Amino acid sequence: MNKPQQELFQAQTTWFHVFKAMIDSGDVASMGPYAVTVYLVIKSYTNFSTGRSFPSLETIVEKSGISDKQVRRSLIALEEHGYVLKERHGRKNVYKLREKVQMTDGEGRPTAVATWDYLPTTIKAAQAELRKFQLTGKEEGLQIVNIDHLTLNVQVACDTPFQFNVGDIRDPELRKAFESAYATHQKAKRSAS
Repeated sequence: MNKPQQELFQAQTTWFHVFKAMIDSGDVASMGPYAVTVYLVIKSYTNFSTGRSFPSLETIVEKSGISDKQVRRSLIALEEHGYVLKERHGRKNVYKLREKVQMTDGEGRPTAVATWDYLPTTIKAAQAELRKFQLTGKEEGLQIVNIDHLTLNVQVACDTPFQFNVGDIRDPELRKAFESAYATHQKAKRSAS
């Protein structure tokens, strides 16, 4: 095949993934189609080794087909939802993408939100860490994945069923709320006796 023919038959075969959790969590519906398109454009420019992406605003506008103003609004939505961290380096924006997966218990209730920096070379390791966490419930040893929010469903077996959800109990305010709710329940239990 001569050189002009070879150029005709070249194909771009690079691919990247998007976790289904982005859809299942309702984030896609909340952010809207423009933000998701901007996210995809930025992700397509991510360096596989460093996880950094630095397309210019003009490139994002051109490749997404979205207006400058809408791209800016979309970037804000992506930052608010925790999918993009934007850093300024001189006159350029550098984007760091975040993966975010909501985990559920056996009954489909949300139990944790796991996040990590998008670094294509670590995706398999991150998936393995998530599986391990789901099986054991232990956060120790997680090197890639960070559990941002953990919800505990506590059910106390007694005459009057009592159930409450608590966030990460290492947080002092949430621990206080947990202890207060438990104390209130114990007081009500003693009064009923």
